Amino acid sequence: MKTILKKLVLIVSLCTLLPMMSASADDDSFAPGGTAIDRHTERFHNLKIIMDLKAKDIDTVKYATMVVSRIIEHPGTNLVVIVEGPFVSVFAKKNYLDHQGIVDQWAEFAKNGVHVEFCGNSVQSAGLTPSDMEGLSEKNPAVVNSGAYPSIAHYETLGYKLVVPILMPSPAK
Repeated sequence: MKTILKKLVLIVSLCTLLPMMSASADDDSFAPGGTAIDRHTERFHNLKIIMDLKAKDIDTVKYATMVVSRIIEHPGTNLVVIVEGPFVSVFAKKNYLDHQGIVDQWAEFAKNGVHVEFCGNSVQSAGLTPSDMEGLSEKNPAVVNSGAYPSIAHYETLGYKLVVPILMPSPAK
């Protein structure tokens, strides 16, 4: 009798515990606050953005290229990109063959309405002149401005919102 009772208790216990043990990650009971709302395809309209691209290395320029491609997916976006820092030289005519893929992407951005400005101070610090820089587009040519900060302030007075893309280091493994 004790053996049958022990077996019955074991079966009832297993029947109760098994459903709890098989709970999956889809079960909100394991997520404080439930599950995040998926809005990754939501589009905003008529954004006015001034991007301060601090081109400290080639990876930062590549990252900003991806960010620009994502921003312009939003309908009616007006985007101005100010490129400053030592890697403004990526956009020098003499470096076109070394960075052709990136420069061609930026030329496509310019053809699609993205306004690109190169910081005049950065151009000069890189030993370049305005005539050394890529125009990117004949109908929407890039500009070498008088400096990144005065240009950013100017666009902010026109209602543009500042965005500064920052490439975050990968977590250590």
